[in-house]
Amino acid sequence: MQPQFDHLASELAEWFDSVFALTQESLFGIVPDGPHRDAVVVDSMIRNARIIYRAELDTEGKLYSPLCFFLVAACRHLGARLGTGHWRAALENLCQSQQLPGLEAFGLPLGTPAYRFKAELDAAIEQAGFIDRTSLLNKEDRKVSIGLGINWAIRLLLACAADYANPVESQGHKDFSWLATRVQAAIAACN
Repeated sequence: MQPQFDHLASELAEWFDSVFALTQESLFGIVPDGPHRDAVVVDSMIRNARIIYRAELDTEGKLYSPLCFFLVAACRHLGARLGTGHWRAALENLCQSQQLPGLEAFGLPLGTPAYRFKAELDAAIEQAGFIDRTSLLNKEDRKVSIGLGINWAIRLLLACAADYANPVESQGHKDFSWLATRVQAAIAACN
């Protein structure tokens, strides 16, 4: 366990709790609580999963919004809460994945951590039936796929933040630049 990640993991959990609450009030708040809101949540989860699935990786932060909205919707759908431990584990995985030995000499490139995490998230999205509305999984197993999607989306979000080209924080905003600045500093400390 990387003790330097404890403070950042706590900060990320608090940040995501705020994103979650604000999304509940604004995006999901267009309808009253109940079955209609549940439908809006599922629609948002599927729509953002498709955006992520079809997107190319970049260093400009284009996946930030879809990843955040997917995470909020998937957590709401499953009744899950992302705590400090989830963020710490994702930071540790990112640190470890950047230190993997390369297999390029054998013609087997692994790609960047973001590339590997996106491949896993894409697989979870596909297994959940979000792409063509079909899945070989039953309802409970599809929930497991959504849970795996949350797992990989957290890691992809942090990997994208680590790769973000020009993080410039603006005072009082906890946006993608804010996230990238913190993640990049934490990852630099583990190398």
